Amino acid sequence: MEVMNARVYPIEGVQVAITGRQKAKRHNWNTWDMPCALVICTLSLVAWWSTVYGKALQYSRSIRWCIDAPLAKMEERYLCLLEMALTGSLADEAGRCDGGKGGCKLSRTLPYNSTMRYFGNDWPPLGHTMVGHARLQNIKHAIETCNADGIVGDFAELGVWRGGASIYAKGVITAYGARNRRVLVLDAFESLPQYGNHKIFLETSEVQVKHNFQKYGLLDSNVIFIRGLFRDSLPRFKRRHPGVKIAVLRIDSNFYDSYQDALYYLYELVPVGGFVIFDDVMSHPAVMQCWKDFKNEQGLPEELEQIDDHSAFFRKTMEVKVNFSYFKAPQDANLDKGYL
Repeated sequence: MEVMNARVYPIEGVQVAITGRQKAKRHNWNTWDMPCALVICTLSLVAWWSTVYGKALQYSRSIRWCIDAPLAKMEERYLCLLEMALTGSLADEAGRCDGGKGGCKLSRTLPYNSTMRYFGNDWPPLGHTMVGHARLQNIKHAIETCNADGIVGDFAELGVWRGGASIYAKGVITAYGARNRRVLVLDAFESLPQYGNHKIFLETSEVQVKHNFQKYGLLDSNVIFIRGLFRDSLPRFKRRHPGVKIAVLRIDSNFYDSYQDALYYLYELVPVGGFVIFDDVMSHPAVMQCWKDFKNEQGLPEELEQIDDHSAFFRKTMEVKVNFSYFKAPQDANLDKGYL
């Protein structure tokens, strides 16, 4: 049978194809063809449900999955609880944000939904990250793979909100004793008018994010804060740190200009075998366009692997010298700051 309209749900690098309708080759149907086709479709749907939602359902039961796993090492239990705390799932009684002026009010919340939280499809009132469980697990997978394969370099996140994803990366690095990896925390740490009514909820300060690192006991000299708009901070960082490598580059910055700055200034710092993660490429058309432009104009062979509804990643397979002649004039994030 020829599979038509296959839908793909990749999780942590594993792709599960869900068949829609199937077109039969031209032949004479016998008595068993239709029942067999129905069985195949049913099994495909069961496989999809188990793969995509299986982990999310674990969180809906209780956090005892972290504690009672009989073969789990202490590091794994620690990272599981850290993940629960950072995503706000540990305080599920706080519910989820229900919009409103500023993005979220504690007096206006909806009930907690474990599936939405797993895939980062809600905003946690009290959590320190809104990326959800799947994207944190992707960070863990990337760092573990770099450790196993001997890929040198730091973890860098561009656009950190309350710092939760960077805090988790630091927790993973610390749990596995990779003392040679730093965590680079890059953000404007100021109010950005492009976020509209949500800017109050999304605005954070460097002091606040440092305090969040301290609350988890993860702030040390290997956590480096780099403040400023990327168009200013990234060229300065590259000049001041020649030879630096970034094993995991995670970009979460919503806008074409921000992604363009990140890719043009930092892509060469990612070694072959390193990871590049785009937090919002699947849900923000401007970000997807930036990726397509950069990939096509710089001749990148890599393809994105989807994590959830919003995010995707790839692993770098070849060195590329970035050609700045393709760098485009400001389109969104850099327009309001007199960059023209």
